[in-house]
Amino acid sequence: MSNNILTPNEAAAKFEDIINNQFKRIEKMKSSADFVDYSSVDTIVIGICGGDGIGPAITAESERVLKAILSDEVSKGKIVFKEIDGLTLENRLSCMKPIPDDVLAELKSCHVILKGPTTTPDASAGTPNIESANVAMRRELDLFANVRPVGIPSEGIDWTFFRENTEGAYAVGSLG
Repeated sequence: MSNNILTPNEAAAKFEDIINNQFKRIEKMKSSADFVDYSSVDTIVIGICGGDGIGPAITAESERVLKAILSDEVSKGKIVFKEIDGLTLENRLSCMKPIPDDVLAELKSCHVILKGPTTTPDASAGTPNIESANVAMRRELDLFANVRPVGIPSEGIDWTFFRENTEGAYAVGSLG
């Protein structure tokens, strides 16, 4: 067809290919040595990574709330917290990496990460131009989904928005 407009059958076939590729990706993740079945984990490790700027203050309060909410699981040893330092802008600039290797190794050793804000270097402000720590973390940890629940009970709204995190701004990257 002209004008890049697909027929319904062509669109359905293209969408089917996209969905099948995502199912293949899921199976690949499951078969990977990195795949974790959390229902069989004895102790879940929550990494606490303050970041920089106001990040450590925000993260400390979030950690306090988590420890209160999860106090039973913590007291039974089902959840432990692990402090991870080194995701500061100064440290990232000193090694010219969005996430220093030692910090990335510690992040990868955790099941869950509570991360505070990090500053993205701004070349126009005179700092070296390195990739955002957030973008690097999404890619390195394959954090492929950003899930945002929205609920307004008085309006009958109970929605969940999903955004693809590792393939660009759209859910299927360049395939959309």
